[in-house]
Amino acid sequence: MRAFKVNHLKLIKAHIPVALVVVLALIYGATEAVAEESSRATDALTEASPSSQVYTDWQVRCDAVQPCRMSQTVAQPATARAILQTRVFKGGDPTLLISVPLGILLSPGWRYRIDGRAEAVLPFEICDTAGCHAGIKLTPDLLEALKRGNRLQITFFDAARTAVEPVVSLAGFINAWEALP
Repeated sequence: MRAFKVNHLKLIKAHIPVALVVVLALIYGATEAVAEESSRATDALTEASPSSQVYTDWQVRCDAVQPCRMSQTVAQPATARAILQTRVFKGGDPTLLISVPLGILLSPGWRYRIDGRAEAVLPFEICDTAGCHAGIKLTPDLLEALKRGNRLQITFFDAARTAVEPVVSLAGFINAWEALP
């Protein structure tokens, strides 16, 4: 039995350098593969990273996930919590989309008014984990009113039926609109 153990140990000792070389080669190969994959991921992220420009109170953003859009976020002054996100898409069918937090009263819908113009009332379209959303097509008249206006007043109601009235600045709207591809 002792002879077997000695021969077995000699055999193992003889193969340690070979095994070590194999293990090192595998580690080196794996490291190279991880580095290459990381490099590819970084390149893809760089290609998909958004580009954005700021035009006074509006931001124009283009990325691989969504079409180019201009946007503005309004925060509640007391808490700095975002209470409204406004996005405008140009394309063949220009659209203004709003998003508000969850927990609002849906039945009265939402309202908008540009400066002193008449108020329009519209329904919310969908709520998901990101909030409640609605949109409106930008007719030529509405688009002109946004371009000429100073402020877009949005009104919606919280669960306690209290009006929430964030104001979207229209400063920079024209330049942002013209910057959209």
